[in-house]
Amino acid sequence: MKRLILITVLIVLISGCEKFLSPPGKSLDFYIIKDFERIGTTYKIDNSSVKLSDSIIISYDEIISYNSKTYTFTVTGPCADRLTDFENNHIHGMPFAVTIDKEIIYTGYFWCGFSSAMVDWITIDPLNYSGTNILKVRLGYPGIVIGDYIPDDRNDKRILKTLRRDNKLID
Repeated sequence: MKRLILITVLIVLISGCEKFLSPPGKSLDFYIIKDFERIGTTYKIDNSSVKLSDSIIISYDEIISYNSKTYTFTVTGPCADRLTDFENNHIHGMPFAVTIDKEIIYTGYFWCGFSSAMVDWITIDPLNYSGTNILKVRLGYPGIVIGDYIPDDRNDKRILKTLRRDNKLID
C-alpha cells in the first residue's frame, strides 16, 4: 500500500513539474538590438554583428499564439498597448531580434506604417494591430521588392517547435 501511495505522489509531482523538465527552447522572446551593422547601404541587418540589449520587447508569456500561415503573433492587450506607446516608434524603426533562449533566429524592425521609407528587411508595424492585438511579421515594407531577397526565417523549425509544445502554434 505504501508503495502505491509513493508512486501516486511521484506521478503527481512529476506531472506538475513538466515545465521545469522541458528541453531547451522554452523561451521565445523579442529583444531590442543595441548594436548591429547593416549590409551595404541596405536596411538588411548582419545578424553576426548583432548585440542584444537586456531589454525584452515581447516576452514569451505575452505571446498568446502564432499563425504560421499568416505570419501573425497574437499578443496580450498590455503588450500591444506598450508597443503602441513605445517611445521609439519613430519613422526609421527600432531594430529587434526574435530569439529562442537568447539565440537569434531572425532580426527585423518595428517600422511604423506612416513612414514613407522603404525597408528591405523584416518588419512589424507596432501601430497596425487593428485593435485585435495581432502583429504581422512582413518581408519588407511596404512589401518585398521584385528581385530582392530577404531570408525568411519566420517559420524557423525552432520557433514552431517551441510554440507547438506550448499549444501557441496555429498551423
